[in-house]
Amino acid sequence: MGQDINKTSFTATDHSRFARQLKTELDQLEAMLNTPGWGVGTCTLGAELELYLTDRHHRPAHCNLALLDKVADSSLTAEINQFNLEYNCPYTEFSGSPFSWLKEKMDTQLKSLEKHADDMAVQVTPIGILPTLTKEDFGLGSMTDSPRYHALTKVLSESRGGPFHIRIHGADSLETDADDVTLEGANTSLQIHFRVKPDEFAQWYNGIQLATIFTLAVGANSPTFLGQRLWHETRIPLFKQSIDSRSLCGLNWHIPCRVSYGKGYVRKSALELFRQGVSLQPVLLPEVFNSRKHPEGAPPLSALRLHQSTIWSWNRAVYDDADNGHLRIELRALPAGPTTLDMMANAALCIGLAKALQKDLDRLMDLLPFEFAEYDFYRAAQHGIDAKVLWECNDGKLKEFLLTDILAGLLPSVVDALVELGIDSQEAQSLVSVIERRIAQRQSGASWQLATLESWNGNTTAQRLSQRCLRCIKSNSRPEKRFRSGRFYDTNQTNSLFFLTGRNHPFQRCSF
Repeated sequence: MGQDINKTSFTATDHSRFARQLKTELDQLEAMLNTPGWGVGTCTLGAELELYLTDRHHRPAHCNLALLDKVADSSLTAEINQFNLEYNCPYTEFSGSPFSWLKEKMDTQLKSLEKHADDMAVQVTPIGILPTLTKEDFGLGSMTDSPRYHALTKVLSESRGGPFHIRIHGADSLETDADDVTLEGANTSLQIHFRVKPDEFAQWYNGIQLATIFTLAVGANSPTFLGQRLWHETRIPLFKQSIDSRSLCGLNWHIPCRVSYGKGYVRKSALELFRQGVSLQPVLLPEVFNSRKHPEGAPPLSALRLHQSTIWSWNRAVYDDADNGHLRIELRALPAGPTTLDMMANAALCIGLAKALQKDLDRLMDLLPFEFAEYDFYRAAQHGIDAKVLWECNDGKLKEFLLTDILAGLLPSVVDALVELGIDSQEAQSLVSVIERRIAQRQSGASWQLATLESWNGNTTAQRLSQRCLRCIKSNSRPEKRFRSGRFYDTNQTNSLFFLTGRNHPFQRCSF
């Protein structure tokens, strides 16, 4: 959940000093953004992949720190719960075949991690929400022993003034309370980091906001939680509600939730998002750091970065002092899993579609005011690949369409946009073809899981579903023949979980 700290409690003096440092650093960032040529450099692509650790019964394995000690790899870090890890993948230049490069890095790391985990009778699983979770898997006893996590759960709970209330309705309904923030750890995601030029930030950010709607729907992979069938991407409401620290008492004005789709389109600059974060969100972790400029580089802006790391927008502005300072957009809405190919296809779709939409972005934002884009975002999370969203029709008015119908018409422009950005045409077409097949089969990770449950007519367990998911995920790297629609094919040709089955009969033709 972000930048490490050393303290778990803070005084009024800490808050005052931190507030002064935030103001100073906002001024520094503004000065850099007003400097011609600042932040201009090679466009790069990076990623963070959150993972589950499970035992032989596909239940959460509370052993992340022990596994980290065994692996001794600085690219791996602990997450808030003891059954989660995060892999911080190296970044690469955004040209040629960067998605294949990231996929190879992830595959290599997962194989290495699995070898160490196997010695501990533990498995590593990339999945948005693990189906076998129960309420007993959460609580302070499950939280990773880290000052940051102790401080966050303390201050968020105190600010809330009562239990965190989870209420999500789907095919089933879930209502539950929690006294701490560890329910947030049920969510695992693929976070993409995309470096942009400062003077292009607004058009990229707004384009990614709109592209996220489509990517989230066809990439949904988290349809269940605590045994209930909820949203296709249940991570979206669960994350928002599990750390909603807003006071239960009535207020004259409402502080926005720390997890959100945003407050509006960006008009000009990334500075707008940093300013909103400071003005709208109370400081949670006021630990003051040295923020002096390095002799050869940009200032670290440690306070601003720490505060920004406690505001979990689904697409987030990131400042980094590396390479004399630059800006990135962090794409946070995409789930982990089910395979590395599927995750890279999601990332390529979101970036390529964002670029394609930029050609007509101003007009599109006029036609689709932000509150309607936000509506589309939550409908995409709720209904996934079956979602209906508001979009422009031929007469220039908004109308409700099947999301997949709109996206199918946009996919050719996604390939063209990726090639225009410098991506190899074969890589662009290959990744977009993954999305084309999902649309043709009307199947995502979420609909696949839900259809599997339905096909078993309730005669199943969460362990059985998790076992099928894990085995299908692991088959991703095995060059074996599968049977689908009356013919065999090589999984290395598609390498995607969702090509293994037909829409109507999940797993019926698969051998495990």
